[in-house]
Amino acid sequence: MVVENQSRSLDKKASMKIHKNFIDYNPLFRFAHYIQTSGIYRKFSRFPFYPFRLLSIILGPLILKKGYSTVERAWKFLYPKQIIHKVNLKRWALELISYTGDMFLDITFFVPNHNFDSMNRFCKLEGFDEVQKALQGDKGILIPFIHMAEMYHPISALVHTKVKIHDKVQKNGVVIIASKENEFLFQPWLKRCDNLSIPVTADFKILSKEIEEHLIKNRSVFIMQDYFKKHQLRVPFIYGSKKYNFLIPCPQLLSFCHYKLGTPIVPCLSLPEKDMSRSRVKFFPKIDINLLDPDKESPEIREDLLKLRQNKLNYRQQNGLLSLKINQLLYPYALKYPYYWQMIYTLFKRSSYKIEFNNVKSYYEFYTIILKRLKTFIEKSYEPGRKDTRILEIINLLNDEIKPMNVDPKTKFNIHRKYIQIGLLSTQAAINKVASIALSKRNHYVKQNYPKIQQLFLELINLF
Repeated sequence: MVVENQSRSLDKKASMKIHKNFIDYNPLFRFAHYIQTSGIYRKFSRFPFYPFRLLSIILGPLILKKGYSTVERAWKFLYPKQIIHKVNLKRWALELISYTGDMFLDITFFVPNHNFDSMNRFCKLEGFDEVQKALQGDKGILIPFIHMAEMYHPISALVHTKVKIHDKVQKNGVVIIASKENEFLFQPWLKRCDNLSIPVTADFKILSKEIEEHLIKNRSVFIMQDYFKKHQLRVPFIYGSKKYNFLIPCPQLLSFCHYKLGTPIVPCLSLPEKDMSRSRVKFFPKIDINLLDPDKESPEIREDLLKLRQNKLNYRQQNGLLSLKINQLLYPYALKYPYYWQMIYTLFKRSSYKIEFNNVKSYYEFYTIILKRLKTFIEKSYEPGRKDTRILEIINLLNDEIKPMNVDPKTKFNIHRKYIQIGLLSTQAAINKVASIALSKRNHYVKQNYPKIQQLFLELINLF
């Protein structure tokens, strides 16, 4: 039995897990495991992919209903109406389902055939010199990427491509963090690849320590930038774009290791080629916040870059600024290839941020919940140029203003099983929404006897 949050690395005897996003995939997991461990995959080394593609296309319509409403909602949120009106979203959904099937079949039958001699046939590397340059510093390399196209190809490409470090040609030491439900995808790799390490997701403190050890050994660590969770730091999805300036959670393991160890960051993408068994793996120039030219950035970014160089940015702001630049590079590709981005399935679920009201009996309790959640929202998010200090001051003033309500018998107020959703909003939009609801719920007595509540909420709105 695995104790929750206990650190462990995947080994050859790791058990397969059931994945229940849409259906029970356990039989498929066992099938893939059998093909990969029995050696049957070797018969498909030169086999064309189109029969597998045909199978995905045939099976796609059978599971369309399982996830269509989820991806339809996400696409309608992400894309302008003029685009949505011109495309067939059900066709997009079928493409996405077929892509998922294609990737599963590629992992099962073709990826096991990757080796040092055949790798160039499956993956074309672009920008590999960025990896080689980064590894010369002996601090490892952090590689953020997203769940797009054949996302396992960048891992396999580095595992099966030698690197020259200090004039010595050697294998890459590659590390990929496996989520518990995807262990089956990686388990057979360990039998074939002695330069691959696979820690399993765990408590941040435990996992970060393990990743640090890998980086100290100068290994390449892949981290999914879009494997985010509700509690993580929120930064703009694509900063500088009016439509995409909403906040989205970002993993902070990469930022933590970068700032602590000085490990270089080289983002990566797998771009689709003629079929899912073929990819163009692109490594981008390293991201170094300290080397950015402030004069080429927006005024808000410029101000924070200058503060960073004066050691005036706090830990949250440093992490937020770095995550923002990574998002700014990678997420436009998620929009460019709508049915090659897997995390579209969980966009709303993973980025949700609710202010919930259950069995609330008074205005004091109502406003206390709002202000507590709003404060947390500010403290766990980052936007360049945002007036955080003043926002938090106003929230504190509002807390002072509502204190008399706690003993005021005329401020009874009932609300149950209601919430305010402010996930996937910019701070301005979130505050506008919260303030509007907070003020609209006041009765005549509260308006008359607590007029400063309106004044302070309006001041919050006017900060943007």
